[in-house]
Amino acid sequence: MQTKALRTAPSTLTAPEALSATAGNHEGTIKLIWKKVENSRSYIIQISSDPPGVDSWGHAETVTVARKTIRNLTSGKKYWFRVAAIGSLGQSGWSEPATKIAP
Repeated sequence: MQTKALRTAPSTLTAPEALSATAGNHEGTIKLIWKKVENSRSYIIQISSDPPGVDSWGHAETVTVARKTIRNLTSGKKYWFRVAAIGSLGQSGWSEPATKIAP
């Protein structure tokens, strides 16, 4: 007689994957998109100017979906972004950063 293995709940959230940054439809905007993280309720987006350093990351937005257009950026300036998931398990690690020059 075979029994089904019990499903175990994850103990941590995984970091968001496939973060991409593309030029927005308007001057000074960059669109961010990433893969949804299972068991997440929201995402923290951080921004850094070029080049990013340990202390250069700052809060950009908190969102509940796996995409966001960042506005009011300086055209011609290069920006770096990273994302972490938030859920009942706490905060995930940071995604791999994505970079784009604001149009």
